Formats: sequence, structure tokens, C-alpha cells
Amino acid sequence: MASQPSPPKKTAPILAHRRSQTNWPLLLIGGAVLAAAGWFVWQNTRRPPEVVVVKEVPKAVEAPKVVEPETKPVAVVEPKTVTPVAPPKMAEVPKAEPVVAPVVVESKPYVFAGAALNDPKLPLLLVADARERLKDGKWEDHLVRLQKGLLPALAATSSTDGVERHNRLWESRAFALGMTQALFIRRVGAENLRTAAQGGEQLPALLSELLGRPDLLEKFALTLKVEDDATEALRVWARLVADDTPAQLGRYDNLQIACALVFDQPLRWSRFDGGEACSADALTRYRYFKTATEAGRLVGDVRKAPPGDLVWVVGATATEDEMSWALANPKLRSLSEWSPSYGLIRYRMDYVTQEKTKLAKPTEGTLKEIFELGGICMHQAHFAANTARAFGIPAAYVTGDGNRGGHAWFAYQRKDKEWNMNTGRYNDGYACGHTTDPQTRRPIGEFEVQILGDAQRRGERFAKSQRLQLAAQIFADGGNIEAQHDCLRLAVLAANRCLEAWRAYAACLEALGPKVKTDEWKLFVLEMRRAFDEWPDMRELADDMEAKHLFPTMTQDEIFLSCKRAYDRLISEKKRRGDYDRTRYDLIQKAVERESSVLMADRAKNAEKLASMHRRALEDNADHLPTFRALLEGYYQAVKGDSRMEAAFLSEMERVYRRKLGGTAGADVFRLKALAGLLDLIQGYFEKCDDVERARRLRLESEKIQKALDKMKK
Repeated sequence: MASQPSPPKKTAPILAHRRSQTNWPLLLIGGAVLAAAGWFVWQNTRRPPEVVVVKEVPKAVEAPKVVEPETKPVAVVEPKTVTPVAPPKMAEVPKAEPVVAPVVVESKPYVFAGAALNDPKLPLLLVADARERLKDGKWEDHLVRLQKGLLPALAATSSTDGVERHNRLWESRAFALGMTQALFIRRVGAENLRTAAQGGEQLPALLSELLGRPDLLEKFALTLKVEDDATEALRVWARLVADDTPAQLGRYDNLQIACALVFDQPLRWSRFDGGEACSADALTRYRYFKTATEAGRLVGDVRKAPPGDLVWVVGATATEDEMSWALANPKLRSLSEWSPSYGLIRYRMDYVTQEKTKLAKPTEGTLKEIFELGGICMHQAHFAANTARAFGIPAAYVTGDGNRGGHAWFAYQRKDKEWNMNTGRYNDGYACGHTTDPQTRRPIGEFEVQILGDAQRRGERFAKSQRLQLAAQIFADGGNIEAQHDCLRLAVLAANRCLEAWRAYAACLEALGPKVKTDEWKLFVLEMRRAFDEWPDMRELADDMEAKHLFPTMTQDEIFLSCKRAYDRLISEKKRRGDYDRTRYDLIQKAVERESSVLMADRAKNAEKLASMHRRALEDNADHLPTFRALLEGYYQAVKGDSRMEAAFLSEMERVYRRKLGGTAGADVFRLKALAGLLDLIQGYFEKCDDVERARRLRLESEKIQKALDKMKK
């Protein structure tokens, strides 16, 4: 019978021995083995000597301080609770995040299970190891250790808990830090982080602090977009942090992130009048908003607004001098809501008609000059949007095409956080506006701005949806597509208007391939249409998924009926509209194109149905000149080369024009210009189809309208 080991007060381990004799060789070998094992355990569990335990805050990890005698550290900001922010852009499908290639990991995966979840040493170890990566650049290795440790923790949760399944894990400081570090490394990229670590004093110091702040890691990574220069954004952020006084540290985190993501590329613009080229830099813009906040002069709170909203503030296309002028303007300071700012600018009809006038002409194009001299819609929208931004209010300059030609209006975020999209918009077919994303400089549809104000995005369930998407990515990296599928299914259930979740869910279903039955795709399309019932843009995405994954299982007649139902719904919504016209003519055009493409698969067989469909579309939408123009081109392309169908096209085009559009302009200069352009287009189709006589008559009508316009110049 073996004897019990001696108490662990001795320096050398004692092996069990037989009573009769001592086996000295075996004892020596065993002692060496145990000594080696003890050293290994000590090395992997000991607290890094340079890390100092700091004050604990629930649901957040304050970065441990590292003694860096050669580098001035960034001052520690008071940690915050983990709060997700608005996700990246709406209109595009985000680029798939690359799956990290398998690498040989010499160190063990981190453990995020059991007692380790509440072990205060684990967050400190994560921070210390991540800071070591700033020196050796082995970010891929660190990411793999995180992913392999997070995966079993996520897998151990119960799917019966639904959208709440990971809540308890996120209550752990260690888990929150592990997930956000993994998110940050993946979104920023290992190579970018290696570059950033060589960025002088300020940038490595910022990264050193960030790596222990799950709240900031999450905010930055979720606001980052695929077009952003992550390295430059981090470099800008570091400069802004260095500009803070000790009293300001931690107060302007959100503003810093917004400035970093807008100014990762130069911000330049040209004024409307005078053509002066202008620019802004991150530090000057940041100081403007800090100073105005400290002085209590802003309407919006740039300290509390999420970075995704603040990019619509700091991206103002006005100089700091212009914005300072706006802050001092009594009429602007008296506004309780920003809609009246558009009407503060007197409309100058002489700009449109080119008539002679004694009114002063602009030479600078500044906000002050526009206020004093007036202008047209583009000046009104520019003034309203940028004075709103000067006061810290998210705003956008919006343009669109309607029955009166091109027009500009503006959108701004109200006090209830929803967006007012209609100030300055004509009630004449201007339901589809476009703006420029200040973060990416990319043109986007106005719905991508409006959806930022959706109340669901500010709720707790939206945050759950985002974190379920993060969990899905960990499962995907571990090769567990089924678990990824389950997480993404829960993500769309948690927040059914989270567009990113739907797109990720669709990509997952596609990755599963034949494992996904037709019924699941049908359910996907149905639920997405229901979720975005009031967002026709998103219904269009559901239509695209239907075309890709369900049309191959349907007959041509079934496909056509499905496309027709989508068109009919848009027309039905158009007829139900009230006084304010918000008809989505752009989506109507796409629905017509979809129907036409189905029939064009066998043009000879579907000739009559094709002609009937196009005739109906012209009749339904002749009230909107831009759409009518687009439909004419689609109709012509469908019949081109068939003389009989071409003749029917010409007759139908002229019939609808004479009955619904001819003589509708009156004395409206904008309508006259649009109608003259339409006549020129129609004339061109008659010429293409060799109907010279009718082309000549239309040319005379166009010339008559132009003479009326010329008289207005006198």
C-alpha cells in the first residue's frame, strides 16, 4: 500500500514508495518530471509582474497599467459598461470577414468556462498578452487562442434560452474582453495592427489602453466600415486623445471615434458660389466641438450620442469659422427644431430663370453670405444641414429627381432621435432621395439615414442581436456552421429590423447549400418581408433572395406571378398615399425590369404579355416624369428589332403622353424644363424607329416650350 504524500511545505516533491525498499532511480526520475510540471503550471498561471490590479467596474474592464518608462502613456479613461452602437452601413452587403487561416498555436487557448469566467486574473492576462502582441505582432496567434477558448463557452450555453442564451457569459469581464478583442482584431486586421504598433508614441499608447476596454473596442469595431482606413483612423484617434486635458479624458470618446472614422481620409469640398476649395482636419474639427460643448452652446450632446450618429455631425462641409458664425446667429440660436432653418434662406428665382436683377450676386458661398443674399434649393439645403451640424445635430444634405427636375432638401435627427426626412422636399414625386455618407464619401439612399432613427436600434434587443452575430462568427471560425445558423436565426428574432443580421443569415443559409430546404428559404423571404413591411427597400432584398433561391424551383408562370405581385403591391401603396407623395418610383422601375426580364426569356412566346405589361406600367406611372422616361427606355429595349412591336411601342408612347402629360406644365418653369427634356427623349425614339414625320412634330413642340422659357429671362 502506498504511503500518503508529505504536506506541500517541502521544496522537492516526494513520490510514493513501498514500505520494503526505496527505488532511488525511479524517485529521481519522478522528481524531475514533477518539477518540470510545476514550473510549467507556474509559468502559465502567474500574474505578469508589470500588471497592476485596478479598480473593478461591473461589465467593463479597466485596462491594467503597464510601466513604460520610455513611452508617455495615454491617460486612463474611466471605464464604461459595454454598450453596442449603431452598426456599419445599411445599403451594401458588408464584405465577408476573412476566416483566419489555421496556425500553429504554441500557447494554450484561453479558458472562458467555469470558475475562469470570474477569475480576476484572466482579464489581466488577456490585456498583458495583447500588449505583448504590440511588440511581436502575433495577432493571428492571439485571435486563434481567443476563438478556441470562446467556442466551447458559447457551445455550452442552452439553445432553449433563445435570444438570452449568452447573457450570463457577457456578464463576465473576461468573456466581454475576449469577445471584443476578437472582434477588434478581426475588423481592424492583423496587418493593420502591426502597422499601427509602429506609429510612434501616441498610437501604441492608445492601443495599449484600448486592449483593456471592451466598451471602446466594441464601439470602434462595430462603427468601422469596409471602406475605412483602420490604421489611419486609429492614428487620428490617438492624436485626439493626446489633445485632451486631464479633466476632459474619457468625456469625448464617442466624438473621437466619429472624427477618426470621418477623417481617415481628407475631407474636402467646394463651395457652390465662387468655387473655393475648402478642407477640414480632424484636430481642428474636434477642438471646435469640444470648445462649443464646454461653453454650453450646442443643441446636440456630442458626449452621449453614439459614434454612428456623430459622423453626421463632424462631417460638416463648412469651415469652423462658418460654424462659429452659425453659433452666434440669433435666429438660429432661437430655433427649437431645425426645420425652419431651410426657410431662413430667401429663394432667388433669378438664379433659375437667369433674368436680369439688381440683387447682389454671391462671391464666396459661405453660410453667412447665403443667409444674407439667399439662393435656390441647394443653398437652402446646404445652409440647413451644416448649421444643424454646427449645433451638434446629425443632419444630411439630400437630393432627388421628380416632376420639377432636380431638387435639394435636408434631413436631420429630431430630439426623439428619429429623423425628419421631409423639410424642403417637394410633394411632387421626390420620394427617393440620395445623400453622401460622410464616413465613406459613398452615395447612399436616404432610407439608410432614416433607418438609423428606427426605435428598435436603440433598444436592448438590438444589442442582443449584435452580440448573437458576434457569437455566430466565432462558431463560423470554428467550422460549426449549424451553430452559426442557430445564432443568426436568433439574431433576426431578437431584432427583426437589424439589416446586418438578415444579410449574415442569408449568407449562412447559402453556405449550408443543399442542407437548406426550400421551405426554409420560403420562410426567410416571408419573414423578411413582414419585418420590413414599411421599408420597401428591404422588401426588395427579400425579392432578390426569392429570385436567387426559389425561382429555380418554380415554373415561368409562377415566377412571373411573383414578380407581378411585388409590382402590384407598390402600385397599391401608391394609390393609398395621402396628401404627401412618398411613392417609391425607383422600386417600381426595378419591379418592372424584373417582370420584363422574366418574359424576355422567351420574347416570341411572351410578346403580347410583354407589350401588355409595359403598356400598363406607362399608364400607371405617367404622373412621374423621371419614371416615365426610364420605363420608355425599358420598353424600347424589349421591342427593339421587331418592327411590329416597335410600331406598337411608338403608338402607346405618344398616346400616353398626349393624354396624361401634354399641356400640363402651365407657367411652372421647373415643370416646363422637365417636359421639354421628355419631348426631346420621345422624339429620339421616333427617329430610332424611322418615323421621321412624327419626330419632326415633336421637335416643334419642344422648341415652343423653349421659347416660353427664353421669355422668362428678360
